[in-house]
Amino acid sequence: MKHATVCTFTVVYRSFVPEFRGREPYVLAWVDLPDGTRAFGQVIDCPPDSVRVGMPVRMTLVDDLPQWRPA
Repeated sequence: MKHATVCTFTVVYRSFVPEFRGREPYVLAWVDLPDGTRAFGQVIDCPPDSVRVGMPVRMTLVDDLPQWRPA
């Protein structure tokens, strides 16, 4: 199975969304899927300073939302 890859990302150090306050820092990324489409979601189970453009990731659903783990 082919993995998705991180296209671009940002590390959020200060959230203005009440539901995300206290979770900082966290990573939000645009991810390129094997079929050529692009999806958005949070990168989890990985320290923010380890996320890189081109990093292979796999999708997981958390509360019905796509999130990404290192592959």
